[in-house]
Amino acid sequence: MMSAESTCTQQGVELYYFDGRGSTLKGTYNKPSNLIIVDSYLDDIEKKKVIYHELGHKDHNPANYDRCREQYEAQADRNMIYHLLKEELSYWDKDELENFNYINFLQKYDLKTTINESMVKEEFFNLID
Repeated sequence: MMSAESTCTQQGVELYYFDGRGSTLKGTYNKPSNLIIVDSYLDDIEKKKVIYHELGHKDHNPANYDRCREQYEAQADRNMIYHLLKEELSYWDKDELENFNYINFLQKYDLKTTINESMVKEEFFNLID
């Protein structure tokens, strides 16, 4: 079964949880240590979103983050959506994919922006081709 944790393992990224009570930080990727830390008090869906998003920063150069912030965050969000969709679709029979409702997917994962919606549509069609 696919999971955010197994994806970290496959990509060689260590995953740790921290007590995030009183913190606004949900998670972060530490490139020098090649690890992700995630607030253990997030619900399961939010943990999954944070892990997949932070994995999207794996190939980013931290020295360029301030200059490339919007690009890096969009790439990390696309990575999150790709992995959420890949995991979600792994539970579907191929002949039922025509019934996939991206609005339900957006609601399930609390994805609210039109950019998220566009990414979901694009990644869905990339995955089923």
